[in-house]
Amino acid sequence: MFSYASSHDHWTLPDACEDLGMSPGEAAEAQEELLRLGLLRIPEGEPATPRATAPEAALLRLLAAEEELTGHLSVRIREVHGQIRELREAFLPLQLARAAGPGLDMITGDERITAVLNDIVDMASSEVLAMHPGRVLPTEDLDFRTRRYRRLLQRGVVVRSMHLHPMTRLAHTTAHLEQLQEAGAQVRLAPALPFRMVVVDRVQALVPALHMDVPDTMMVVRGEELTSLLTKVFTMFWETATPLKSFGPCGGGTELTPQHRSTLRLLAAGRKDEAIARELGISIRTLRRLTADLMVRLGATSRFQAGVEAVLQGLLD
Repeated sequence: MFSYASSHDHWTLPDACEDLGMSPGEAAEAQEELLRLGLLRIPEGEPATPRATAPEAALLRLLAAEEELTGHLSVRIREVHGQIRELREAFLPLQLARAAGPGLDMITGDERITAVLNDIVDMASSEVLAMHPGRVLPTEDLDFRTRRYRRLLQRGVVVRSMHLHPMTRLAHTTAHLEQLQEAGAQVRLAPALPFRMVVVDRVQALVPALHMDVPDTMMVVRGEELTSLLTKVFTMFWETATPLKSFGPCGGGTELTPQHRSTLRLLAAGRKDEAIARELGISIRTLRRLTADLMVRLGATSRFQAGVEAVLQGLLD
């Protein structure tokens, strides 16, 4: 179409359709695109017959338009940055003042807990300490967590995340941990963790309300007087945990021995300790030591949880 317009001073769309073998729709679409690119222009004060322009001139006009647009965007970005700084200066001190003094807030319900957790973590300016025991989350939840931590890491926030050994036994959880580490987070694995915990900048934390017999209830803890204790708990487990990169590829730590597997199978069948020990040809004391070792390897705090973890990890036929 451009070549046709360049070689014909006076042309119409019907002429172009006939000479180029194009449909009216195709010709109109081509003309519209050439007008948009500046390769066709409609002269002022003349009948609306587009004329071809020099490609070099059209390119220079496009560059000038882009530079003008970029200039406007730069101004707008500076304005938005200024507004963000004003908001931080106006409202962040209020939040920091609230967090400076010791205090507790009870929150109930998964949605409310998630919202509060997101708010607390998004306010991080220097450090996030996270301890994640409990059930394995679905891929969607882990992907959301990865994106959240990646945003923090891009802002220069230090992220230390601690998980149970069984997290490396499933493909999607292993991928989550590897993505966190690749993004810059420090990731470690522990055989057991006491409770779920997130500490932000060592002045705010989210922990379970263990003293209340109410499901889906967490506590927001504020103030260094309280969060320093939680930080020490985290540090104690962190120092004995294993870095992900040293733990082995998707291996989930030490494999279970045949004796471990036999013990696990008999426990899952509901056999008594005496019967299990007799069948395995070991003493009760040895059996209990094996059972305790199994629970550590599976990241479980009870025999029932060990059975659940074994099923999740495909260790029971």
